[in-house]
Amino acid sequence: MARKNRRNVPTNKNSRVSTRIDRTGKLRTESTRRDNGQLDVAISTDERNNSTRVFIDESGREGNFTYPSLELNGRQARTLFIALRKHFASQGKSLYY
Repeated sequence: MARKNRRNVPTNKNSRVSTRIDRTGKLRTESTRRDNGQLDVAISTDERNNSTRVFIDESGREGNFTYPSLELNGRQARTLFIALRKHFASQGKSLYY
């Protein structure tokens, strides 16, 4: 089996997940400083009407500001969260790393 050139593998070592109030007044949690072309996520909650949307950009945000790869509403996002939590708990892995 051929070895991959590790120098070209994105590491996202400078990436962060941060929370802020965006320019429209919504609470927004998003990944930032990701390597180009890497998975990017954002969660936006409008606290005035308690609606939440999750945006998942499979290949990052570069040139893709209008259309995310996948957009979930709050119920769908909660289902995903519960499934991930249960999956990692069944492996004995902490929800917090």
